[in-house]
Amino acid sequence: MTGVIDQVFLRTAEAAERLLRHPTVASRWNAPSSLDGYTVGALSGHLARAVQTVLTCLDAPESSSGRAPSEAADYFLTVLATHDPVDSDFHRAVRQRGAEASGQGARALADQFSSARRILEQRLDEEQLDRRVEVLGGLVLTMGEYLRTRLLELVVHLDDLAVGVGLDASAEISDEAYRITAGLLGEIAAAREGGPATVRSLSRRERHPGAVRAF
Repeated sequence: MTGVIDQVFLRTAEAAERLLRHPTVASRWNAPSSLDGYTVGALSGHLARAVQTVLTCLDAPESSSGRAPSEAADYFLTVLATHDPVDSDFHRAVRQRGAEASGQGARALADQFSSARRILEQRLDEEQLDRRVEVLGGLVLTMGEYLRTRLLELVVHLDDLAVGVGLDASAEISDEAYRITAGLLGEIAAAREGGPATVRSLSRRERHPGAVRAF
């Protein structure tokens, strides 16, 4: 395993597993989380999918589509599109999948997550990063780009889960994971809000006082 994104992804997955196994998460399993519509358990289930879906892609045949591979930002722009984050059918289905995954309980979910993570440690390598995978929306990404999308999911929802149960997991995430995630969020924000607004929001608050968001 000699790539960068695979190593960062796997180390962040280790941090996510530690949080999933934290007794506070288990004790608050059925309580509301920091995200509308999610219990702590459902958010844990959604977080866990960031690893399981990578394993699913590796188990599937490599994409034979003639499409040129898209980039990670394209994935979010295409899949999320303009769906309302609370009331859309898309996000209701996402919440439902998280809730279904949570039904097995905190320990079983963490064990399942651990098993998938350990398999990925053995299977992800530099050659696999060029593998073409077909994902939601019919997009084709290289595995390296898909891992960028999964890293973003891990970093954002690890923080969501921790905040919702009164923990601070920020130190568990590496600077490199934050850097890659922030860069991808910047790409998405620039595509949604425009380059000038994004740059000014980050560098010149007096010229663009309003927040620029990726989602």
